[in-house]
Amino acid sequence: MPFVTFTVRRGLSAADKSRLSEAMLEAQVAAGYHRADRFHRFLEADQDDLLVDPRFPDYATDRTDRFMVVEVVISSGRPTGTAATIADEAVRLFGERLHLAPQDILFVFHEVEPNLPRFPAALIRREATADAGRQGRP
Repeated sequence: MPFVTFTVRRGLSAADKSRLSEAMLEAQVAAGYHRADRFHRFLEADQDDLLVDPRFPDYATDRTDRFMVVEVVISSGRPTGTAATIADEAVRLFGERLHLAPQDILFVFHEVEPNLPRFPAALIRREATADAGRQGRP
């Protein structure tokens, strides 16, 4: 289950957020995730709260005020290349649909243990069902 946080400059339109989310979801699907597996949030930062070097590491053109950080939390143990597939496909789709330049996108991937609880309500429901089944046994 990828959990994606887009940190963007304040003022990004709802339509652009929707386009970014849809493109990111398609990138996740290309990497083998289920289409319904969408957990995306947007954090908006003021101009003074998102400071970046215009060309690091060695870009030929400056970053723009459309620069964003895309943080992706994924489970460890995924096939090699999962993160690269997500990033490559997202950069391509962001470029096609939102005309974002690659230097305006910074990906940060975090891996977490797959056995950590993510959906406690689902776990509680499974435990309640199992308990009900055990109550009927001698």
